[in-house]
This record gives sequence, structure tokens and C-alpha cells, in this order.
Amino acid sequence: MTRYFSIAALTGLVIGVAGCSSTPVGSDPSLTTAQRDQAQREAMRPPAVPGASYETVIVDFDFPVPLDQFSKWFAEKGASEFSVFMTGTASRFPLPSLRSSSSAVLGAVYSDALIGSWKTVGDRRRVIFADGTSALEEMTAVQLPRRFQYEVWNLTNDTGRYINYALSDFRFSGSDRGTHIRWEYSFRPEGLPDGWFISRFVHEDFRQFMEATLTAMGKQARAEAVYDETAGSAGTVN
Repeated sequence: MTRYFSIAALTGLVIGVAGCSSTPVGSDPSLTTAQRDQAQREAMRPPAVPGASYETVIVDFDFPVPLDQFSKWFAEKGASEFSVFMTGTASRFPLPSLRSSSSAVLGAVYSDALIGSWKTVGDRRRVIFADGTSALEEMTAVQLPRRFQYEVWNLTNDTGRYINYALSDFRFSGSDRGTHIRWEYSFRPEGLPDGWFISRFVHEDFRQFMEATLTAMGKQARAEAVYDETAGSAGTVN
């Protein structure tokens, strides 16, 4: 009996501590808008830990736009308007949540610049989702036309308590179809049990959201960038 009680107690403890995290910066309702913005502007970004345990999903996609033309469009407009492509997925693919699909959060509705204009390393913004929750994003690598990376943290939705931060990494390369994009999203769990809790969310739900986002971005790039209309296009997922 003692052995079974100990196992049950340990299980309860693991479930109880899973997802424990500090209160998101700027979430205090007593703060003014200016105070919230300043707090999030000054908040320390969680340092990425090389070799740490991540839940990672990768999506590969091809756009029928030559790499040089796509890179120019992305640098001038695509990167700064990336949340727009997330917004465009809302009607079909809600932003994944650990809750049931009936209460899933719809995609981003807009973003607020906190530092810079989302073009260089260190630029920071706050992304607002349809239910009023938010996250902070900061650019950590800009090496166009080959690479673009940002970190996401301070999520205020229900998944935020399981995630310390996430790394969003884009790699661009030329292909016979135009531009090949590899988008890698790596979620750093808050603690040991949290990787198990978010695994399905990352590899199934969030993967679909990434695919829908790239599809929306591809349509915009094709509409606004000069490209060879005879080139083919295809999307593949790893």
C-alpha cells in the first residue's frame, strides 16, 4: 500500500509542477499601456541554450519566385508583415492551443513594435492574438538572403506555462522551382515533464499552422514579387 501511495504521490507532484512558470512580463492589469510597453521593452530575452532539449518541427516549402527576388521582397516587406500571414490563417487554421479545438485561439490580429521596425537583430515586437493573449518576439539573426531567425517568449495563452521560449528559424535557398524555404520551430519546455505535454501540440497542431502560414506568405509573395510564371511550385513537409 505504501509503495502504491508513493507512486501516486509522485505522479501528482509531477503533474502539479508541470507547466510552472513565472507570471508573463507586462500582464499585471494595473499597469498603464506605457508601463506595460516599457516593461516588455526592457524584459530580458531568455538565452537560447545550445544542445538543450527541444520539441522541434520542420516544414519545407517551395515558392515559384527566384531567390534574389523573394529575398528582396522578404527583406523589404515580408519579414515586417509576417504576423499578417498568421492572421490570414485564422479562418481555416486556428493558432494551436493545448485546449480543445473548440476553444483554440485564432491567429494573430496585429503586432506592436517595441524596439526597431523588425528588420535588424535586436528588434522586438509584441504579437496580439484574437483572444487578447500575446507573445514577445525578438530578431536574433538576419543573414538575408540565406537566413532569418527570431525568438518567441512571454506567451500569455494557456500553452505559455509549458514553454520557456521558442526559436523560429528560416533558411532560404534557390531551387529549380524558385525559392526553397525550410522553417524550423524549436520549443524549449519549461521543465522535464513539459516536453511530453507539448509534443502533440508541436508536431501535429503547430505543424499545420506553419504550413498554412507559409501558404499565405507564398500567395502574397507571388502577388507582389516579380517571378517566372512558368516555374512550378510545391510544398513538402518533413
